[in-house]
Amino acid sequence: MKQSNSMKKKHIMIYIFLGVVLFVFINTFIQTRNECKSDYNFTITKLEITPTKRLIFYDNEKEVSLWNYIVSANTGVDVGDKLIKGKCSKYLYIYKKNDQGEYFLHLKVKPSGLFPIEWFCNK
Repeated sequence: MKQSNSMKKKHIMIYIFLGVVLFVFINTFIQTRNECKSDYNFTITKLEITPTKRLIFYDNEKEVSLWNYIVSANTGVDVGDKLIKGKCSKYLYIYKKNDQGEYFLHLKVKPSGLFPIEWFCNK
């Protein structure tokens, strides 16, 4: 029994949709793993705000766009603040400098990613 052209088109569309979903899932997994195993310790030199009001950080010319942590534009983070996250660390920390030039904790951000950090880091 032959399939009609419209049925073939529906199957192709379903395969394309599943392929896109699978690609997004795998990409998210890889990006999350890479970020979990990364170590950040830098002074923020530039900030960008995405259309969803999330911050993109810059360490000099290097862009640091976070996958596991959401830092919104309304959190009071500024250029000159210090961003720290250790390898396999559960939290990301942002420190501000006071009038005496000492850094103090401004923000402690827990991960909000799809995959638990424990999947990538054996402690």
